[in-house]
Amino acid sequence: MRTFVAAVKEFGAVSHISFATDAPYHYAITSGTKVNIYNCKESAVQQSISRFRKTAYSGCLRRDGKLLVAGSEDHGVTIFEVGTRSILRELTGHARPVHFTRFDEGGIQVLSGSDDKTLRCWDLATGTEVSCFKGHEDYIRTGYTCPASPDIWLTGSYDHTVKVWDKRSGEAGMTLDHGSPVESVVVLPSGAIAISAGSNKIKVWDLHRGSLLSMLSNHQKTVSCLAVCGEGTRLMSGSLDHQVKMYDLADYTVTHSIKYPSPVLALGTTATNSHLVVGSSDGLVNIREHPTPKAQPVKKLASAIMPGTPGYFARGKNFKPSSVDKVVVGTKRKKLAKYDVFLKRFQYTEALDSVIANRHNPELVVSVIQELFRRDAMKKVMSGRDEETLKPLLQFLVCHLTNPKYSAILCDVAHIVADLYSPILGMSPTIDSLFAKLNKRIAYEMRVQEQYMKLQGAIECFFAATCYT
Repeated sequence: MRTFVAAVKEFGAVSHISFATDAPYHYAITSGTKVNIYNCKESAVQQSISRFRKTAYSGCLRRDGKLLVAGSEDHGVTIFEVGTRSILRELTGHARPVHFTRFDEGGIQVLSGSDDKTLRCWDLATGTEVSCFKGHEDYIRTGYTCPASPDIWLTGSYDHTVKVWDKRSGEAGMTLDHGSPVESVVVLPSGAIAISAGSNKIKVWDLHRGSLLSMLSNHQKTVSCLAVCGEGTRLMSGSLDHQVKMYDLADYTVTHSIKYPSPVLALGTTATNSHLVVGSSDGLVNIREHPTPKAQPVKKLASAIMPGTPGYFARGKNFKPSSVDKVVVGTKRKKLAKYDVFLKRFQYTEALDSVIANRHNPELVVSVIQELFRRDAMKKVMSGRDEETLKPLLQFLVCHLTNPKYSAILCDVAHIVADLYSPILGMSPTIDSLFAKLNKRIAYEMRVQEQYMKLQGAIECFFAATCYT
């Protein structure tokens, strides 16, 4: 397939490239005192943000591409709304230039790393500092969030280390010694493998054991940037030796190598791998696009008889059945079920009561409840019940609330029942007993789920540890 190559000239060295992971996959290029937003389809500048007093660093888009965060040489962290280019937040607290910014996996917090050796976490809604992590002994120049765990963050520093921070404990749970100033770090989608770049070496780390899995030294000069393809099967590295190399993560062999006219400082790719964008020290942005083939239109077969003509409506008039054909003279109209009759007449309370009376078919009861939710009639149906009409409903919830097939819809029903009838608890021993059984059933299910989650976590750690032995 032919690859389309385009080149765009920026005003300064391209220091960072960031792609939105959701369609339409726009990307931000940081260069000098500007951050330009490029349209992925047209490979042209869609918006330009130039509201920086000094050099901008690490312009990063949120997953949906609607917000952008960037650091600057004047110690600030700024959040912009991409559509209007307006400043939403200006975060102050760093004492030196901020070279690393990024949204967390949930898109509700912002991370920033600075030359003041601190990693700070900011709340996007309020603009306040949530936490400050200290531990590096030199400039923080890169970082990454763990895709498998939103509470785990990685930072790379010029003190030759990569630190793995745990948001919950507020400290570094692991320190990896790269052996030279760390320029870039990425984490694979599984969350078990981290890759760091510094000097002319790339090191692959097992995050569960904190051990070195492999070391790659295919570049002649400093590796300045790393990126992982959308599927997580390829690694790309850019270097000051003008080369971009691609590695197969199955065996860490070089599969492709691309030569550029100047040192490579930044690179990135879309989640669909349709575009590869590389930024150089001379301000040149190289865009490689792999166009997808257009779907061929399906030709419709011309009908022998044109629709709308008398012959079209007379088709099959003289057709004679064969000996194996069965002639159907007439069909009996299917009788509607009782609950269908009530639904057709908009008698929603009667429809629910009729199916709850037959509790041997819970799927039918849940189907009617879903239909009542769709018609926005569930709260009305639940209201105004006495002891005799409320009792079958509570008995059904006690029996089937914890069934995984029905729990999603029945939890909503339980919330409505609790809101409507909790003020009258204590007036009927029968209803009180059913509410107590329901509460006991939910408490037991929560304890079981907690044990399952602990067991699942232990199994995942075991499998992750055995995959790389």
